[in-house]
Amino acid sequence: MRIQSSKSLIMLVIVAMVMAGISFAPGNVSAATNLAYGRPVTVSSTESSSYPGSNAVDANGNTRWSSAFSDQQHIIVDLGSSQQISSVVLKWEASYAKGYQIQVSNDNSKWLTVHSNYNGTGGVSTIDFTPVKARYVKMYAFSRATAYGYSLYEFEVYGSSSKVGVLDYLKGISGNSTVLGIHNREPNSNPALQTNQMNTTAGRYPALWSGDFLFSSNDVANRWTMIYEAKKQWDNGAIVNIMLHVVPPIQSEPGSWDGGVVSHLSDAQWSDLITNGGTLNKAWKARLDNYAQYLQYLKDNNVTVLFRPFHEMNQGVFWWAGRPGTNGTAALYRLTHDYLVNTKGLTNLVWVWDMQDLDLNWSTYNPGSSYFDIFALDVYNADGFTTAKYNTALSIAGGKPIAIGECDKLPTSAVLASQPRWAFAMSWAELTFSSNTTDQIKSLYNASNTVTRDLLPALK
Repeated sequence: MRIQSSKSLIMLVIVAMVMAGISFAPGNVSAATNLAYGRPVTVSSTESSSYPGSNAVDANGNTRWSSAFSDQQHIIVDLGSSQQISSVVLKWEASYAKGYQIQVSNDNSKWLTVHSNYNGTGGVSTIDFTPVKARYVKMYAFSRATAYGYSLYEFEVYGSSSKVGVLDYLKGISGNSTVLGIHNREPNSNPALQTNQMNTTAGRYPALWSGDFLFSSNDVANRWTMIYEAKKQWDNGAIVNIMLHVVPPIQSEPGSWDGGVVSHLSDAQWSDLITNGGTLNKAWKARLDNYAQYLQYLKDNNVTVLFRPFHEMNQGVFWWAGRPGTNGTAALYRLTHDYLVNTKGLTNLVWVWDMQDLDLNWSTYNPGSSYFDIFALDVYNADGFTTAKYNTALSIAGGKPIAIGECDKLPTSAVLASQPRWAFAMSWAELTFSSNTTDQIKSLYNASNTVTRDLLPALK
């Protein structure tokens, strides 16, 4: 019996892999399945019948797809089902794209741009991006490098089975796309009210669901309903955000809005609150013990929470807010952070430091770089999403993700394109539908630079 050399065996294995649609993948994985192999494709055009789109997914380096000799061409591969993908390989013939994008979709309608290249050089282009769930993958070319069309020997797509941390995901998309979310205002007995309304209006679920502990008797009684909804939304693939519109520790729960959430502590009361061992300090920590049981349930069920305990820290109408300086609102934020993380062990929280666009003097409320993971700005002023606000947010975040924590009027996709570092944008409950037309909502939720729930990867 003739024994083949190990080199010959390796070559035979490689040939077999290629014939089976298995290719050497980018990244740290030595080999992976090319999800595009043999899948149906559609193209904007062909140079002739000799160069069909199917040639780009046949794992044959001697065949190719070639488009008509004009800009703005595309090739789309249908993976057959929604799958988590994180890489594309383009193997160009001499007629390559100088400018192109990789876009993904789950319905062949809403496209999300996951990569843009305005200075392509041809050859073999390996493109890695933050994981996304998609059924359709498109190479959209808009600028030719030659007088001919676009020509691809192979269009390969690779998946990723790894789950992605929420904060890592938001960091990964920053500068390219923005997660869309909506807050679900009371009642806590119906904690997906506005999320479901958004799906009815836009035909898509927001990628971020937001809830609140709240303060009224009925809402406090339904906190578990809200928490169970948070887990349900996470299980359905959404990012979870939770807030605290609660009464001050000089009052017991439940409470009221006026005279409760909207109230004021004296300077002496504030000092007692932020001083370890103070009467109000103990009362607040006891309150945090109560809140922690709900957050612990989410931790036990592997739910990561964007946690925004003191939103609009410069908005003086709230009992916790409007106190600048190191011993002001920032001190209560730090106290709450340290107690929930260090004492209660709630390591599933992503901490959001939040301000409002009342002015640009936000640094005086900064709790410290080690105390926040994301800087969020609530945009309610009539001047909207100005460049000055965006640049100030970038500066104060110090390289961390920035987000639109709340808004009534939604940003347009053009605004997000010019301010691409907003990692998420959350509109405020019912104001979303009174401050924006249905067409405006649909336009944003179907834009190529916004992420809806169907496009989120598997999160951890």
